[in-house]
Amino acid sequence: MTESIAPETLRLRKQTILGCGVLLYFLTSMSKVLIPATIFNDLQRLGLDAAAISATGAAFMYAYAASQLLAGVFADRYGGVRILLIGGSLFAAGSIAFPLTGNLPVMLCCRALTGFGAGTVFLGVAKLLNDLFPEKFAPALGLVLLLGYFGPTAGTVPMTLLIRATTWRWAMALPGAAALAALIVIVARMSGTIKPTQSGQTLQPLFIMMRNRNMWLLCLSVSVIFGAYYGISSQFGQKSLMDFCALSREEATTVIMVLTIVVACNNLAVNFLLKLCGDRRKVVIGIGQASALAGSLLCLLAFRSEPSLPLLGAAYVLISFPAGFFPVFGIVGKELNPPEHVGLAVAMVNFWCFVAIAGFQNINGCILRHFAHPGVAAYPPEAYANLALFLTFAAAAGLLLTFFYPETGGRAARK
Repeated sequence: MTESIAPETLRLRKQTILGCGVLLYFLTSMSKVLIPATIFNDLQRLGLDAAAISATGAAFMYAYAASQLLAGVFADRYGGVRILLIGGSLFAAGSIAFPLTGNLPVMLCCRALTGFGAGTVFLGVAKLLNDLFPEKFAPALGLVLLLGYFGPTAGTVPMTLLIRATTWRWAMALPGAAALAALIVIVARMSGTIKPTQSGQTLQPLFIMMRNRNMWLLCLSVSVIFGAYYGISSQFGQKSLMDFCALSREEATTVIMVLTIVVACNNLAVNFLLKLCGDRRKVVIGIGQASALAGSLLCLLAFRSEPSLPLLGAAYVLISFPAGFFPVFGIVGKELNPPEHVGLAVAMVNFWCFVAIAGFQNINGCILRHFAHPGVAAYPPEAYANLALFLTFAAAAGLLLTFFYPETGGRAARK
């Protein structure tokens, strides 16, 4: 039921919706790092231990991962606008409901709802980008990711200051309220932009992709990069800086903010690195994997030495550096699959990344809980050293897997 609208008017409406989608993506990116990192101590005061607190972050990530497959299957069939509306609504509802409760099971459900909506928003934006800029998809995706990755930046120092000025509950509800405002604009501008549902076997592309060995190797290799980065940015990074380096919450969030800026900028800088490497995707991914491994080893050294903010900060920067390479990961995923399945290919890469993020958060939480002392909020250096050891083994495995899938170089998509 698409009304007759001039192409220029229709494109303008889609661009307005895309702008709201980018705002939603910004808010969902912010939400990834807000909980539990920014309010770790506040959740401890509710009586939650490290594993339970980590579960609030993992619930978001598992749901985000699940949305990548489910919404990814339907994105190409139902169109970006529909997907964006569904995702934005779920995200707004979960974000607003989470700070209203202190019950752990309800909090986990709210975070799962928020995560599923956040992942769906990303796919809606990716689909709209492919519809509006099919020939410039990679740079357009890189620009959107750059803007979106400043969401975690806004979720560090600014949100810490907001928590101090109000309460953590009011601050955590803010992304949901802003998302609701963006949804109202989308609804007002969506007339004529919703495409008829495309027919076809909905799950068939997913089954085909799941039999693609090279796609599995790509997804598993790059997922450890994000598992490590989000462990630092959204879980234990700020806490470790406070416990190990004796930083205040504001000082620790400033360090994490620097990491998020590095990652955000790399979403554009990686295109220049790709050109320097002659469009050889595997070389760029290998550089990223090597950086993550070097950072993990340096992190292990830092926690087994005297507290040193420069040393630990450098380790965190090296681990975070390749998290800004997602445009390249998405391109390789696109080139390993038929061009008509671009939405699902990007979704599959994102799915495994967020499965790793959630799994890493569960493992990290269990490690921290093992070293916890009753009545003591801070964790000892050996707890963080064991986290670093785990990250080192994971990064080494990711680097090893990189050698076993092919260099696409833009060729596979045309075969």
